[in-house]
Amino acid sequence: MKYLIYTLLEIPLKIPPNQDIYHACSPTEAIWIANRDNSVVTFHDLIPILYPNPSKGGLINSIGEFVGSKYFKFACERAVNCKAIIAVSEQTAKDLVEHLGVDENRVNVVRQAIAGGLKPLKKEDDKYKIGTLSFLEPRKRIEILIKAFLEANMEDSELLIAGRGPQENKLKKISGNDERIKFLGFVPDADLCDFYNSLDVFVFPSLLEGYGLPIVEAMACGKPVITLADAVIPEDIKNRTFIVELSELTEVLKNRSYECDTRKNLEFAREHSLDKTIRGILQIYRTLLD
Repeated sequence: MKYLIYTLLEIPLKIPPNQDIYHACSPTEAIWIANRDNSVVTFHDLIPILYPNPSKGGLINSIGEFVGSKYFKFACERAVNCKAIIAVSEQTAKDLVEHLGVDENRVNVVRQAIAGGLKPLKKEDDKYKIGTLSFLEPRKRIEILIKAFLEANMEDSELLIAGRGPQENKLKKISGNDERIKFLGFVPDADLCDFYNSLDVFVFPSLLEGYGLPIVEAMACGKPVITLADAVIPEDIKNRTFIVELSELTEVLKNRSYECDTRKNLEFAREHSLDKTIRGILQIYRTLLD
């Protein structure tokens, strides 16, 4: 609700006049600049439109998600009138064309940047470590990973869960105080490299992602990544992971039977540098100003 009030009431009062470029970082922030000749909007995904109630988090959450999806659709329908449109993935670009009727020639794909300094490092111990990083909410399905880890019942292993969110206490209960399961809380950018490099495999059980940056971050550290077959993740990201059915996850973790082309994935991750993202955006700005 606070964000809705911010986008509807506060943003129009804060927009400075006579700027060379107006760039909204999401469609909900583009409502008030959409018809300007020097406006740019970034679309990360259309999840609230395509999957309006993904979390199944109870009646209140469902109502909130329904209202939010309607407002998001309204914002998107205005935002596509911006002079320039940026999509963070090929999948989002396709969704804009298919579901909002945007001319494909108007959409510029500029990949998101990952945290700087991510690179492969030698793992410091022999303990088998499985890890994940995300906002702890129903859509991320961390409970699936916890249950698979417990069912695998592996000795000399750990499950590292990075991130915070409304499901944290529930997930700790599901973990049953198992000492092998560690909740790390928020991991700052400065510590991400150490976190990813402490793992043997990164598991991302999320149901829906507009991009899935943690997947790319793990790839940047040379780690194999597991995703679930039913997950809706951009194909150019998901197809680089080891995809498993939910029923297979326990055995895959137990037998370590996952394979990824970590070398090619490392090269792919390097395409997500901040410099490259900035260059892509600046080129769009120059086109508008010419």
